[in-house]
Formats: sequence, C-alpha cells, structure tokens
Amino acid sequence: MQTTVLAQQSSQPHRTIITIAFPAILANSSAPLVGLVDTWAIGHLPDPAYLAAIGLGSIIFNFIFWAFGFLRMGTTGIVAQARGKNDTNTLIAGIWRSAALALGLGVVLLLAQELILLLAVKALAPPETIAQMTTEYFHIRIWAAPATLLVYAISGVLFGMAKTRAVLVQQLVLNISNAILNVVFVVVFGLGVAGVAWGTLIAQYLAVLVGLWLLVQIFGLQVLFASLKNTQTWLLSGFKKLIVVNGYIFIRTILLMTALSLVMRVAGSLGEVEMAASHVIMQYMLLISLGLDGFAHATEALAGSAWGKGTVKVFRNWVKLTGIWALAASIAYAILFWLAGNAITAALTDIPAVRASVETLMPLVVALPVVAVACYQFDGVFIAATAATAMMVTMAIAFVIYMLALQPLTTRFGLQGLWFAILLFMAVRGIAQAIWYPRLELKLTQWKTPSHL
Repeated sequence: MQTTVLAQQSSQPHRTIITIAFPAILANSSAPLVGLVDTWAIGHLPDPAYLAAIGLGSIIFNFIFWAFGFLRMGTTGIVAQARGKNDTNTLIAGIWRSAALALGLGVVLLLAQELILLLAVKALAPPETIAQMTTEYFHIRIWAAPATLLVYAISGVLFGMAKTRAVLVQQLVLNISNAILNVVFVVVFGLGVAGVAWGTLIAQYLAVLVGLWLLVQIFGLQVLFASLKNTQTWLLSGFKKLIVVNGYIFIRTILLMTALSLVMRVAGSLGEVEMAASHVIMQYMLLISLGLDGFAHATEALAGSAWGKGTVKVFRNWVKLTGIWALAASIAYAILFWLAGNAITAALTDIPAVRASVETLMPLVVALPVVAVACYQFDGVFIAATAATAMMVTMAIAFVIYMLALQPLTTRFGLQGLWFAILLFMAVRGIAQAIWYPRLELKLTQWKTPSHL
C-alpha cells in the first residue's frame, strides 16, 4: 500500500502537493481568523486599551506556546522519515513520546505561571491599565497549556503522515469553536478580555478530544494501545532523537518569538495607537505565514519521506516543486493586501487613528509575503531533514542582524522603521537558509550508499 501511494505521488506531483497543501492552508489560515474575530469583537469597544491588551496577551501566549512549537515540527520530521522507511513501530512510539513530552511541559507551565507572568509583564512593560487587563487574560488562558501542547504533538503526527485533511478537521473544530465562544462571551455576555480567554481555553480541550479520535481512526485503538504498553516505547534511548531535535528547534523558536515580541514592546513605547496598529498587522502577518506554511507542510511530508528513503533526487524535486507553489501563493497574498488591505482594516476597527496608522504600513504588508516566502518554505525543508541545528544557526544569524537594525530604523522612521526591521529579519532568514541548503543534499548523499541514490 505504501509503495502504491509513493508511486502515485511521483507520477502526479502537483496534484499531490495540492492535496496536502490546500487543506493545510485552510487549517492554518483558520487560526489567525480567530485573531481577526477577536480584533473585531474587542476593536468595536470605545477604548483602544482593550485591543492593545488582547494584542499583548496574544504576544505572551504566542511566545510561551510557540516556544514549544518543536512538539509539532520535531514530531513531523521524525514521523515523515519513519513513514518513508515503512517503520511503523518507530512511528507509533513517536506518537506516545511526543504526547508524554507535551503533557509534561504543560504541567510545568501551569506550575510556573506566576513567574512567567511576572517576567512577561516586566519584559514588555505595558502601561498600567493594559497590564491589568492582560493579567486577567493570562490567569484564565494559561490553564489551556496542556491541551495546547497536546494539539501541537497530534498535529505533528498528522502532518508527518501527510494527513492534512485530518489536520483541517482538528483545526476547524479548534478555531470555529474558539471564534464562536469568543463572540458569545465578549459580545453577548460582555465579559471583555476575560471572555476571549475563556473561549480559547474551552476550544483547546475540544481540539484535543477531536485529535485523539482522529489518531484512533488512522491507526486503530489496538495498535496504539499495544505501543503504549510496550516497554521499548518508554526507554530513554527512544527519546534521544526527539529531545535533540526539539532542543535545537526550541532555541530557534525562542529567537523567533523574541524578535516578534519586541514588536509590541517597541510599538508600546511609541503609543497606544501604534501598539494597537501593530496588533492588527500581526494578525495579517499570521494570516500570511500560516497560509504559506501549507506548502511548507507539504514539503515536510513529501521531502521528509524521501529523506527517510535516502533518495536525493526525489528530495530535491519535492523541494523545488513545493517552492514554486509557495512563491505563487506569496504573490497572491501580496495582490490581496494591495487591493483590499485597507478595506479589511476598516472592517476590523472603528478607531480612526488605528486605521490611519495601519494604512501607512500597508505597503510593507504587501511586500511581506514575497519577502518572507523563502524562510517559511526552507523551514519545511529543514524539518523534513530534521536539520534542527541548521534551523537554529540560520535563525541566530537573522536575529543578530535584526537586533542591530531595530533601534536605528525605529528611531529614524518610527512605526514604519519597526516593521521594515521585521521584513529585513525575514529576508535574512531566507538567504541564510538558501546558503545552507546544499549541505543538506550533501549529507543525504553521504548518508546512503550509491544503491540508495
């Protein structure tokens, strides 16, 4: 069966990419749409402080949870390579190891919540009114931590199996329920910032239940339980690759989230309006990145399987073909914001000052997808190869250049300079990864004997 599937993928490559990428795009894009719904619900309240507080709270939890995004990325690469090798035992064991790691880290976050909040507020230094609202939001949403990390681990398995339709189901349940609950709690019951937190909390646990049901449908309850009871699954040696890969990706993600978190801190120093405008632009950036990540996910599954089989030419071909599709999608996003960006902003907020501030940034939003597509796509390539060290090093290079440019650009050009620094950061990431890429092919060539190539 696996051989037949791989043969179909090779004979119909573009159809295969579309079949994997489009459900992933829909799944990914539904997440920032929740942010847009939150922005709509809060953005029609009279004080921009509410919108700024939601933006700050989102930044804190993006930093916390995205720092553990390795649970998704590391799992995807390991599962995809095991699928390419037809190694079912390793694949199923990887599910339980990732789930156990997710639950353990979730409990740690709950135990450390007061310290995390203290450090976050101190680091981001919001005005007092915004800090109080953000604290209320944090104390509710933090209890979603175990569920959120479990969703990452389950998604990693589904992406590695190229089951993006299953990912779509899970994400739609998560994000549609989240959006509906947020609107009900904020607009109907008037709970404000707390309503957004409660909606997110409940939706995350619903998504875990759906994800577990999907895994049972794919693998069967008997197979999953057999691996759960197998002592080999829980040997520390079995966790070695997962921990090593995840450790480097963790550092890489910390650098990424630090760079993005600084946006709200620097914008806050410019004023409440600039902070609120940056929150709106953040939603646009999430919409773009998670949409383009659909093709990166296709790369993870297809190139990851080729890496597991040791086929260099097939690996290279999937990288090239998915890259072409990603570039086309980035141009489509640019056209969308060029034609309708200001209209979208007008629908999100009634505050004239915020609208005007976002409008001055719209040319940068139009440029963002075309500039950033390379780094998003190469992330998929490196995950496919479980090249976690390369992901960390190239991110570090981009982070250093970003930090050197951030203050001078902001001082000279204000909010526009701040967001131009983000574009520079994305561009340098892509360039560094492109320079590193030949090393991946060389490693794969040296890893396998000529009979495998």
